Amino acid sequence: MSETMGFLQELRNQDGQRRHEAPPARAHQPTTPLPALTSLRFLAAFYVLVFHYDRFFFPDGPRNTAILLGHTGVTFFFVLSGFILAYTYHAVDLRDRTLRRRYLLARFARIYPAFLLSLAISLPWFAAWVLKSAPPLKWLMASGAVLAPLGLHAWVPGAACSLNCASWSISVEAFFYLLFPLLLPLVLRRPTEYALAALGLWAVFAAFGTLLWNRYAPGVSLIEPEPGGTAAILLAQGIKYDPLLRLPEFIAGLVLFAWWRQMRPVASADEIALPRSRAKPFLAAAALAAIVLVLIDPYVPGPLMHNGLSAIAWAPLILAGAELRGGVLASAPLVFLGRISFALYLLHLPAYAAINSLDRALHGAITGASPWLGVGLATTLSLALAALVHLFVEEPARLALLNGRFRLPARRPGGAVAENRIQ
Repeated sequence: MSETMGFLQELRNQDGQRRHEAPPARAHQPTTPLPALTSLRFLAAFYVLVFHYDRFFFPDGPRNTAILLGHTGVTFFFVLSGFILAYTYHAVDLRDRTLRRRYLLARFARIYPAFLLSLAISLPWFAAWVLKSAPPLKWLMASGAVLAPLGLHAWVPGAACSLNCASWSISVEAFFYLLFPLLLPLVLRRPTEYALAALGLWAVFAAFGTLLWNRYAPGVSLIEPEPGGTAAILLAQGIKYDPLLRLPEFIAGLVLFAWWRQMRPVASADEIALPRSRAKPFLAAAALAAIVLVLIDPYVPGPLMHNGLSAIAWAPLILAGAELRGGVLASAPLVFLGRISFALYLLHLPAYAAINSLDRALHGAITGASPWLGVGLATTLSLALAALVHLFVEEPARLALLNGRFRLPARRPGGAVAENRIQ
């Protein structure tokens, strides 16, 4: 008994020591939460889910242009990533090595646990897909087993979409994160010049991709290149997923923040009403741009639409979300869905694969009854997995990485708060 009491007392002593330890050094200064942008993340992730499930569960059905544009939800994420990183770190001097290391650790802790889990979950279907593919696609796909965990697979057509296809965008984001400390001070100093530079880059990349596609895959859909054969598949992945070709979208987010900061009036006492009134023109602009995109999509070359043209709608929507502090988009349920949106995006394809495998094992009993039953089951599974992974893997692992043995020593007094939850 005395040994047990001694053991319990030692645990209490250790707990007390932990409570009095200095908090870990943080990556950035305090920022005001932007809950509406968190909620919009869920809507964009769900838009991507709808785009994929429409193709998977209704392969021979008619295509709705508004749903076909669901792939542009990734452009939203790229632009939002630039905006939020600039919002969070604009007051941080990332030339300082320690601060830069904290920033990189914060980004790694934010994305890698859920990302790695999604790759692990996808391994059975990845192996089956590789085994049934023919060379050279087989070997390029197989390389994803090495490249994907390193975040490098988006650079290699064939590997980019092999191990949980949705994860290609995380490889692109990793590239953006590395460039961010270099780009941020430049864009903040000269946002208009960098806006023009990003627009020029986008035009050159889009024209280059369009020329390649029209030359080597004429008449084939960039979104569904499989009928064009292996060459079309690899070319499509090179155009759609190459990190360098998606860089203008990230720079657009940085520029958007710089402009937003310049246009914001001095805060007044009416903190809720004024932001709502400022959001209305942005919401109207986003709605108008969305209508235009739907109307022109059949006539626009695939590389232009897939790789950033939709930013004309997403940018004003992001500005509207940055202004809103109340209303439906700031409600607790939607904010929670926004927090699980990263896991939802990563897990909706493995969830589909699981339901599809179950359907095959049951000889088509699910989709045979109704494709909508398959949609409902896959969507429910996606949301459930996303919530569980966020609560029990993503957040605990992020905090463990930030507060555990990888903690970096503080050099400066002061410190800052934990990462903004919308990142």
